[in-house]
Amino acid sequence: MKKTLIAAASTAFLLAGCSTTETEKAAPNENEKKVLHTMESYDLLSVDPADAITSNIFNQIYEGLYRFDANNELVPAAAKSHSVSEDGKVYTFKLDQNAKWSDGKPVTAENFRYAYERVIETNSPFSYLLEPVKETKVIDDQTLQIELKRPTPYFLSMTTFGTYMPVREDIVKQQGEQFGTDPETNVYNGPFTFKKYQAEQGYTLAKNADYADQKNVKIDEVDVKIIKDPMLAINLFETGELDVAPLNSENVINYKSKKEYNTFSDSRMFFIRMNQKTEALKDQKNRQAIDAAYDKKALTETLLGNGSLPADYIVPQELDPKYDKTRQIEASFDATQAKQVLADQKLELTMIIEDDDVSKKIGEYIQGSLKQQNVDVKLLSLPKKERLAREGRGDYDLSLASWAPDYQDATTYLNLFMTGNPFNMMDYSNKKYDSLLKQAENELDQDKRLELLSKAETMLLDDQAISPVYQRKNAFLQNTEVKNLARHNVGTDISYKYVEINRK
Repeated sequence: MKKTLIAAASTAFLLAGCSTTETEKAAPNENEKKVLHTMESYDLLSVDPADAITSNIFNQIYEGLYRFDANNELVPAAAKSHSVSEDGKVYTFKLDQNAKWSDGKPVTAENFRYAYERVIETNSPFSYLLEPVKETKVIDDQTLQIELKRPTPYFLSMTTFGTYMPVREDIVKQQGEQFGTDPETNVYNGPFTFKKYQAEQGYTLAKNADYADQKNVKIDEVDVKIIKDPMLAINLFETGELDVAPLNSENVINYKSKKEYNTFSDSRMFFIRMNQKTEALKDQKNRQAIDAAYDKKALTETLLGNGSLPADYIVPQELDPKYDKTRQIEASFDATQAKQVLADQKLELTMIIEDDDVSKKIGEYIQGSLKQQNVDVKLLSLPKKERLAREGRGDYDLSLASWAPDYQDATTYLNLFMTGNPFNMMDYSNKKYDSLLKQAENELDQDKRLELLSKAETMLLDDQAISPVYQRKNAFLQNTEVKNLARHNVGTDISYKYVEINRK
């Protein structure tokens, strides 16, 4: 019997976390350990790879067939090597014979085959990522063969994402619907395992002694605090309680000249979902006017101030330089045009945002811009889990959302808005848009394929199904004693595996 993962798993996950004891005091030998002290702005939702919505954690505790290294190059992970058939459809992976789970049992090809089957059977919202896969075969314990429906040049990068990570059938059956809800009871094949977890407070990861490449993991633990206030994070960095802290716009200028100051351009796109179940938002002109009503360039330069790019596109720049050449990007800001459409309607809309500092400021900026067009926007600030749940129910008018690429191709964004995609939460449907993506899916000529994808993006933006806001650039502080904290612009944002610490 099929079931949907997110709602049940997330609720149980929080309940499991609440049963954990209060944060323990540091052990006497704490200073002898190499511990990275870092933070996240939101809590975990699940540690079930089929429900990879909080994707950062999966790259730390699980190991896919391949991963991105510290230089953002694809390298073998649970797989030792792979070969591809001449027609580009059959991938044969040889697994690392030393790969083990954190309870000492070997990682096998069956663990991957079962994981992929389970993603489909449980009706995971991420099952669309397995769409290119026609069949998965276990040749032997260390040999996995994946046959694709068509050549997929970006397939190897897909295997780095949580959806493609292995799980153990015996553990899933033992835990039943509780699987993935309590991180301390699970088994992992990645660089780290869970030492402790406390809901909405944080968690501690410990080096996995059974990890195949554990000799190259140079730190003992990662202590992650859940901190939603950037000023608190900066204060904790200043007092030495954090090794890494994000910078908000007010503080970038104060730290730009400091040796601890760093930036990283990633591919996370922020955009406004416009729910077409809302009567006013069924009108394309209204959606276009809302997009034109706020100045994205001013938002990124004055409000964020960290180098983020104003976005009148949904496929991030530099994800695929060849794709970038197929399109022209023009600014949509036009307050006069917006006022002509919106001013006399006196619309009242609710916009859901997450409860972190940056989301609140962006929400307030857009709220103020629309107020000038006589649109009354009520902001509703929610934890990430609740925002996702309301989007899933269609219980919103506007929603400030974001998406990072799961793999290196424009379709990791464009497919989200196809009719029936579980992440198309705006009641948007355009058969011509769907058709362009289907054509691109079967087009073997890569130049023609990119042209089809570019046409689809143009159509999506002309329809104004969404209002793109910005492409993120991170400004952050990092302790100079911490090296090789890898940041990625595809899949997981960050990797702790490569970190080295030299405390003075």
